[in-house]
Amino acid sequence: MNWNKYPFVRLFFALALGVALRDALGSVGSGMSRLFVAFAVCIGMLFLLFRVLKSYRHLWIYGVATILVFIYLGFFRACLQDVTAKRDYFGALTTGEGCFLARVYEPPSEKDKSMKVLLDLRGFMNDTAKLKVSGKVMAYLEKTEEAMSLVYGDVVAFSVPIEEISPPLNPEEFDYQRYLNRHGITGRVFLKQGDWFNTGVTEANPVYAFAYRFRDKLLAAMQRCGLTENEFGVGAAILLGYDESLPAQVRQNYVAAGSMHILCVSGMHVGIIYLLASFLLGFLGKGRRMALIRRLILLALVWFYALLTGLSPSIMRATLMITFVLFGELIHRKGFALNSIAASAFVLLMIDPNNLFAIGFQLSYVAVVGIVLLQRPIYNLIYVKNKLLDKVWEITAVSLAAQIATMPFAVYYFHQFTPYFWLSNLLMTPLSFLVILLGMLLLVFSWVPWLNLAIGKVVWLLLHVMNLSVAWIERLPCSLVKGLYMNDFQFALSMLLLLLLWLFVNLKKKRMMLEMLTVSALFAMTMAWRSQRLSQQSQILVYSVRNHTAINIVDGNRNMLLCDESLLSESSSIDYSLKGHWARDQLSMNPVCYILEEDIDNELVVKHRHLLSAHGVLLAFWDPALALHDGKPKVAVDYLMVCEKQRPDLQRVVDTYRVGTLLVDGSVPNYLAKEWVSQAEVYGIPCFDLRNGAFELSINN
Repeated sequence: MNWNKYPFVRLFFALALGVALRDALGSVGSGMSRLFVAFAVCIGMLFLLFRVLKSYRHLWIYGVATILVFIYLGFFRACLQDVTAKRDYFGALTTGEGCFLARVYEPPSEKDKSMKVLLDLRGFMNDTAKLKVSGKVMAYLEKTEEAMSLVYGDVVAFSVPIEEISPPLNPEEFDYQRYLNRHGITGRVFLKQGDWFNTGVTEANPVYAFAYRFRDKLLAAMQRCGLTENEFGVGAAILLGYDESLPAQVRQNYVAAGSMHILCVSGMHVGIIYLLASFLLGFLGKGRRMALIRRLILLALVWFYALLTGLSPSIMRATLMITFVLFGELIHRKGFALNSIAASAFVLLMIDPNNLFAIGFQLSYVAVVGIVLLQRPIYNLIYVKNKLLDKVWEITAVSLAAQIATMPFAVYYFHQFTPYFWLSNLLMTPLSFLVILLGMLLLVFSWVPWLNLAIGKVVWLLLHVMNLSVAWIERLPCSLVKGLYMNDFQFALSMLLLLLLWLFVNLKKKRMMLEMLTVSALFAMTMAWRSQRLSQQSQILVYSVRNHTAINIVDGNRNMLLCDESLLSESSSIDYSLKGHWARDQLSMNPVCYILEEDIDNELVVKHRHLLSAHGVLLAFWDPALALHDGKPKVAVDYLMVCEKQRPDLQRVVDTYRVGTLLVDGSVPNYLAKEWVSQAEVYGIPCFDLRNGAFELSINN
């Protein structure tokens, strides 16, 4: 490869390395400014050395210095993005209670029982101080008419203390704290009616405010033109990137069918906007001045559409790439796809270094790089003479290239794989193209009577066919393989294997095959070692699930779940809190389930009323109705577990049991849990509070 054609590839990786280094160092990185000043001086000396030597054989010094500059730039840019390091960060306040002023940062989102609102803090005041503060917090407002009337830019005031976002409480649980922190959100607050009020002041960016209002009008126009229910939810997601109206079951169907990317606004949308606008602007002619005007209008349109759809990584990538293409045409320079992709990623990292860790950013770029590098070699493997079948194979080659590139990420992040992605993309690609094309026409002509209804009917029909197709694929056997897992090392090996595969396809050197086999063998060995180790595990794990009780009994790959009945009906809570652990330990995604009140008698667990025995461990569930033993021998239990709303009575506990450790479950209200913990300290009983995380007990065989 001639790397001179792709300078931004090297620059992007250097910048990304600096950002990743800052993230790995965490809070330590913010205190390394002096060290990095010395680092910058060393880089300057390298450039000076190259200038003095002025020799071609010393050109590597210039290259090394340039790479170091961009590593330093990535580190420095990530430091600047850290909101917690700012002097006016709200977390540094020491003035006690007071009132916060905050701006509604984006349009509120309606949930079942609350309004989810992202607030950008502006100020803090109390009797002794009036300060400017910064930072973003996630607010959950009690659903009232006043809360539902909030719009982007409204300034609100509230006096409830801001809470810290909890870290993951269970093994392999999604790290929501880190996810929000990387988006600059470092706190949360729950506001009931009366805890806050709208000041009546508006601080809205006029461009964003116009885009949000315009999007709402387009959504209303789509409904007037006949798009309703599931079809409206899918159409709004595909055309405008608005997924708040997308039903959960429909979303799950698209995930299982491997077509979730269809619901994300991406390069296809921008390309259709570009082509449609180019056609409509054809009347401007081909003169130099008219060509400049046409390109400027096209730029304005694609950027406004990107703004309208929420500036997601996929839409930003496509928009930036088209921007580079248009500027290249203006200066009569032809670009290279890989360099344009890397340049757009470079720009997005400079805008927000945390984009590097966004799953959407990673999947978007890995998919398009996979298509650019692997689609043609895959397509060339089979020659198809029939033109129609050849087009089918071409579409399949595109989906195969994207799937091969993104498969390690799907397993690493989501622990799942969709085997029918090829069938789904074969059906969805032409349908989604027609939906986007006709949907854009629908939005353009939504004000024209009769024509808007006619186009709306066709778009509704296409969306209905799409929904039926993914529902059919979702019902196929093994449509979604769950429970897959890769650790960090295995993920790195899989990415190295993909790189070697691409080098082998392009360089066609036999030694690459040997290296591929070596990496594959190492990957297989780590998987086999892990499987062997996990087949001998014995474990009792009590999960930390708010308002619920969940106990996992593990023996090898056998998985038994003991929980309250309400948790079994909340699949989202199980997916969020439990299934990551099951995937990590190669346990069944469909465990044998028992309700807490049931008695159990099998070779793994024996439970009678409030006593449970497993792996030689005796656990008791506290029942306040138990009679005092009045001189009778106390029951010795390894663990006593307190569940639900039970008032602490440690005297009664010690009169009834000899307790090894007291477990305070996540189903216990906070105010009662604190009392249980404090009383346990008084009585000298070891206590584990599950509000701080899951309790894991590994049994040595």
